[in-house]
Amino acid sequence: MDEWVKIGSAPNETLALMMEGLLRGADIPVLIRRPMGFDVPDFLSAGPREILVPSSALPEAREIVEDTMGTGSWV
Repeated sequence: MDEWVKIGSAPNETLALMMEGLLRGADIPVLIRRPMGFDVPDFLSAGPREILVPSSALPEAREIVEDTMGTGSWV
């Protein structure tokens, strides 16, 4: 089984869900998680999110995210 690796991050849940939709549209499994220190339920959708994909999908996922979202400060 593949190890899950961080492909990038988003400043909030809304942008993380947009990235997830792009990757799932390309049949790439995605996990979204809150980084340590922001894993408090009271934050609701605020706070950063990490985007993870299986290591075998890393090259394709990185290309999709960079082509669509740009690298900016999120990756």
